[in-house]
Amino acid sequence: MKRDSTAYGAVRPAYDKNDCSVRAIMIAAGCTYEHASAMFSVAGRRLLKGTPSEVTQCVHEKYLGMERITDVKGWPIAAFLAAHPHGSYVLHRSGHAFAIIEGVLHDWERGTGPRSTILAAWKATEVTKAKIAATKELFE
Repeated sequence: MKRDSTAYGAVRPAYDKNDCSVRAIMIAAGCTYEHASAMFSVAGRRLLKGTPSEVTQCVHEKYLGMERITDVKGWPIAAFLAAHPHGSYVLHRSGHAFAIIEGVLHDWERGTGPRSTILAAWKATEVTKAKIAATKELFE
């Protein structure tokens, strides 16, 4: 399984932690940390706290038009990668979110391995790209 943690080197404010959902969207949707953080804040995410699932679902589906992949709950990451080798995704396992882009797992946590079990997955779509592009200038 290919891994990359370089995108997680983006500068984040010192006043925020527990931001894996923000970082996963930043990577999968191709936006800045500030852009991703603003979307989650508008949806109800509180700084220094983990992101509730209803907030995550709102950002992914309502704000960004991401496609929820419903048949992968309980799958190991290795099986997901074999079935979905192309595209940009945000995946959730217990207590953590991360991105997969073109078959490469983007995460800083070593605990996310090929046998980690998926709880939820979303695919970035053309709608996602268009929505990010439409609001990008607000964060430049």
